Amino acid sequence: MQELGEIVYPHQMATAHVIIKCRSGLEDRVVEHLAKIDGVKNIHRTVGEFDILVKVEAIDYESLRKIIRWKIFTVDYIESVTTLMCMRKSMCVVME
Repeated sequence: MQELGEIVYPHQMATAHVIIKCRSGLEDRVVEHLAKIDGVKNIHRTVGEFDILVKVEAIDYESLRKIIRWKIFTVDYIESVTTLMCMRKSMCVVME
């Protein structure tokens, strides 16, 4: 039986995950706007308390904050935004 190995990749970019609540029925419009924002890497529709999960990346944390504050917060039909900033020294671990 083969043992699992680990490959570790350090994050080079500043990263955040943003969870969004939208006005009911307007989630698709919000997703369309988010998809046009530079720095938005992934967008997922969700079920439950929040409507959308967005992964955002930028060259540094100041640029990341500007994207979130001045581009994501200002999208029409968003009711609330919660930002989860990833730690600078975070690592991705891939199990093989």
